[in-house]
Amino acid sequence: MPQDTNISIIHLIKSGEVSVDLEISNVRANKDINVYVRTYLEKSDHYIIIQQHIRETSADLQNAKSIRDKLHFDQKLQNLYKVEKDFIVNTLNLAETLSKIEPRTEKLKKAIELFEEGKIKKADQVLAEADLLNDQFNLIAYVEYQEKKIQNLENDLLITPD
Repeated sequence: MPQDTNISIIHLIKSGEVSVDLEISNVRANKDINVYVRTYLEKSDHYIIIQQHIRETSADLQNAKSIRDKLHFDQKLQNLYKVEKDFIVNTLNLAETLSKIEPRTEKLKKAIELFEEGKIKKADQVLAEADLLNDQFNLIAYVEYQEKKIQNLENDLLITPD
């Protein structure tokens, strides 16, 4: 019997069936991620574009004749893998944040709706515009999300070669 992979990722996080920390750890360790997370990501146009660039660059690397071209495409491919990892980590952090927020306003409801549709960047933008200041719990969840984004950027700076 096939698994139903069309379940809300936010619901899976809320219920504890998907652990954001475990999935982020798997992403950073280049391990497989949960089938629900992978299926959700495949709804995102942005993720599909990243995947397309990875496939194209992999083909370019395989077809490269000179060492210079091989080095160029290998570096480009490594950068794309990093972009992919960052996108997945940021998506998981956003999903966790949305799982903690009570959608009491139209903007919050819209952010969750967009996220569930795979429109991750738009959901993030709407969430940033939402009036979270009136609800302390939502504000705390949003601040935690922003702190994780900053921490992810700081980690990138620490592992970026000189």
